[in-house]
Amino acid sequence: MKQLFALVLTVLIWFSIVPVASAENTSLVPCKDSPAFLARMKQAPYGYYFDKPYEDYSEYLLCGEEGLPHLTLDRLSLAVNVAIPFSIFLYVAGFIGWSGRSYLIVARKDKSPEQKEIFIDIPMAIQSLTKGLLWPLLAVQELLTGQLTAKEEEIPISPR
Repeated sequence: MKQLFALVLTVLIWFSIVPVASAENTSLVPCKDSPAFLARMKQAPYGYYFDKPYEDYSEYLLCGEEGLPHLTLDRLSLAVNVAIPFSIFLYVAGFIGWSGRSYLIVARKDKSPEQKEIFIDIPMAIQSLTKGLLWPLLAVQELLTGQLTAKEEEIPISPR
């Protein structure tokens, strides 16, 4: 009964008191309309590596009061520009981790696993790197079969 009351109270408070948040950005203006940005642009040294970025920033980005461009994610095209590098980073980090994990799992089954960790077995490492390319699929497969997580009785509980 207490849990039901807490849930009802939470819903009532949530819908009655909390103001609606607006995701619209009102403090930023297009850089071509920002006097501080235009002043920075005029003070920059002459050259392609200074002129071209300023031209692109003034056309595509929004600037704050200080005249610096800000990357807002309120437009889907800009969110994709952030999501692609983020996805690539996660894939590469997962590839490195999964390749090392699969190498250690195979090395553990050998008669001298310590030697396999010190002196890397190149054919086994190449096989682990090849498996690492498909790490998202292998992770889902191991999660569904229960190989990725430890069983409840395998997890030690520290005495207090």
